[in-house]
Amino acid sequence: MFAEGIEASVAPASGKAGALLFSWKVVGKRAVTQLPAFPDFNTVPTGLHSLSHRQLNFAPPVFDSPQDVSTPWVLFDDSGHALIISPASDFFLASMLGDAKTRIAVGLNSEVGELPVGFTATTLVAAAPDIATAYDVWGTALRGLYHRHPAAPDADATLRYIGELTDNAGGHYYYNYEYAQGLNYEESLVRFIQRSREAGIPFGYLQLDSWWYAKSAWNPHQKVGRIKNPALPDEDWNRYGGLIEWKAQPGVFPKGMAEFHQRVNLPFLAHNRFIDKDSPYRKRFAISGLAAIDRGYWDELADYAANNGIAIYLQDWLDAIYKFSPELQSVPGKGELFTDGMASAMAARGITMQYCMAYPLFMLQGVKYPNLTTIRAAGDGLTRDHWTQLAFNARLIHEVGAWPATDVMPSHDTAAMLFATLSGGPVGVGDAFEDLDRANIFKVVRADGEIVKPDEPLMPLDVSYMTQARQTGAPIIGATFTRHGSHATAYVLAFADDPSKGPEDFSLTPATLGFSGAVAVFDPIAQTLATPSSTDTITGKLEGADAFAYRVIAPVSASGIAVLGDMGKFVSMGRKRVTSYDELAQGVQLKLAFAANDPAITVAGYSRSNVVPHAEGATILSTVRDSQTGWFKVQLQATTHTASEVTLVLNTSK
Repeated sequence: MFAEGIEASVAPASGKAGALLFSWKVVGKRAVTQLPAFPDFNTVPTGLHSLSHRQLNFAPPVFDSPQDVSTPWVLFDDSGHALIISPASDFFLASMLGDAKTRIAVGLNSEVGELPVGFTATTLVAAAPDIATAYDVWGTALRGLYHRHPAAPDADATLRYIGELTDNAGGHYYYNYEYAQGLNYEESLVRFIQRSREAGIPFGYLQLDSWWYAKSAWNPHQKVGRIKNPALPDEDWNRYGGLIEWKAQPGVFPKGMAEFHQRVNLPFLAHNRFIDKDSPYRKRFAISGLAAIDRGYWDELADYAANNGIAIYLQDWLDAIYKFSPELQSVPGKGELFTDGMASAMAARGITMQYCMAYPLFMLQGVKYPNLTTIRAAGDGLTRDHWTQLAFNARLIHEVGAWPATDVMPSHDTAAMLFATLSGGPVGVGDAFEDLDRANIFKVVRADGEIVKPDEPLMPLDVSYMTQARQTGAPIIGATFTRHGSHATAYVLAFADDPSKGPEDFSLTPATLGFSGAVAVFDPIAQTLATPSSTDTITGKLEGADAFAYRVIAPVSASGIAVLGDMGKFVSMGRKRVTSYDELAQGVQLKLAFAANDPAITVAGYSRSNVVPHAEGATILSTVRDSQTGWFKVQLQATTHTASEVTLVLNTSK
């Protein structure tokens, strides 16, 4: 017996070695009021650094200031040995406790009053020789507890296609439309989509932010004006307070959302917020604070979504919902009624979800829901100052089985478009039609709008956890990959934590990315190529106002060739372009996916000798190779204008 009325146990967690599951349970005949902490370590190794996440919207990461909230603690020493400890259940009630120097414990919120008989809490502890592996062990064990499979890279329209976002901090159509041109909201959006299609710009979904449904002028934690945009009509949709009714307002869509959906013929990512204090939903459903804990509410919303073209449900304002719903913080099971009801009602109708303004507890809770595909990882707008948070939050979100979502950006912002693509999550622009940057859009997508992306999110290398904890000011180095079997292509982004500090150098070895032997390193911005060995140091400067450097790295095969992929794409070997890669005795074979009406593409790389290309399903337009550098380019065009798969063989001559 761990304590009076409490039984506790420790056992290996299922999955990879290196994780332990700590559990305790209320037994006996009566509820308990004394809140246990288990595990509770009061002997802690010296010199540990920590990473945890603040109980603020978008869960900002913080080093060496361990947070007493429901968050993982990532503890690591100067050699990189790492241990992760976190709640593994009851994420609404759980809390880390201690300072990571004299105490490391997992307990419950002080607001919890009593625990009923049968209440069980669990904790995961995972250890590994390095930080990335510790995350992998921890994430595998956590997902295993909830039978969670990671969301596929193209699990829904937001992950598969480029989209138009009507969000704030960059969305042209955020509480705005072309009223000066005599159009209403619906006609403005219909015209935008029609003009985009006519121009061959293939948006695959449309985000509908909070402007389309009825809201109040009441907000529980900040003052808001009666009208959101004074230039627009004084109607219930033009507010910025609590939700009155989650239905399209006639002032926005005169014939309803279903009619609008037929006109644009795109799936919707549809926003929702907290429930107003005077909402009629409170008369029909159980509402706790600002949160619906009644399955009937969620069934009604999910039915509306399914009948009106809403394919992805976006739950925003999660921070306010938790903060102003005391029962979610203190009563076992109340929080789960909120998120379980949402997830199951949407899943029953084939609708996926995105979380926004989440505390770390919601990110952890999301491991339970296979239809939670994306979680916003930083604040509004994909501005340069969000890169650090996006990169470090990406690993947490990845391990719970979802994809990190960046926010709206202008398509002319090349750095933002690159970062969003490397994140592996949604790429959404907010431009008016006249401002769309066609060149940048097609660095992200094929002609059908499908994103050519990496296999996993851009995540920091271990060295960047060290330099952030030590506050050295060194550039952050993140990497992501495309893996075709045992063949990996790395995409490395190095960037300054503070771009205002001027140019800096970055350095890394290919070995830190898992390469052995010679590699080809391509700088897409400078269009330069190098061929170091895996133990040589790659160096460079962070360039431009955004202070970043980008490199694509591929291994040199036994036949002396390194393929770097489609030079027209940020992620040049992404699976939506290069579906397979195989080494041959004297070269390599690629399978290439062409969308309908894709233009000619250029496949490039390094070769020690001349390259002789052969193609099936495509015409080779040109082949060039620089004998000094080994840099080669093969331009080819699919022989059909329909979607097709092309086989490209690159033989090396002796």
